Amino acid sequence: MNQILEETDNTAQNFDIRKIVVAVDLSKHSKMTAAYAAEFAKSFGASITLVHSFAPERITEFTTEEVHERYEEELQATERDLGKLADAVRKTYPDCDFEFRVGDPAEQVTLAAKDLDADLIITASHHPGFLGRLFGIDQAPRILHRTQCPVLVYHEGKDSV
Repeated sequence: MNQILEETDNTAQNFDIRKIVVAVDLSKHSKMTAAYAAEFAKSFGASITLVHSFAPERITEFTTEEVHERYEEELQATERDLGKLADAVRKTYPDCDFEFRVGDPAEQVTLAAKDLDADLIITASHHPGFLGRLFGIDQAPRILHRTQCPVLVYHEGKDSV
């Protein structure tokens, strides 16, 4: 038993967090998740990158130019919202960047973590009900099973909901 503890202690000394990917869905919970991640990053002197993934455009034979334009407007507005969230975080923690991606959220967050050589992913769990789990709204478990790096799942307290 002591040997395991000694090995664990040596491993803990080598544990270094320099880059953190923060998965945000731009819901009302994202601001709290980003603030938590910034405070966490401060303790390690790590950089954070907020990552949001926008759903890809669904093109069918009935898609009109108006539908495509509306999609592009929503995409640009969402990217601006992500930039605003990053700006808000930078007021208290300047080492914050953001990445806007298009695709499956769990897949894109995992790819961003790999591309950035992240040491940790922080994501939120919104405690979805039965329908949320059925339709895959909570991305935290999907991210957890796709990535090679550690994942910290942030849960807001009852007072902050």
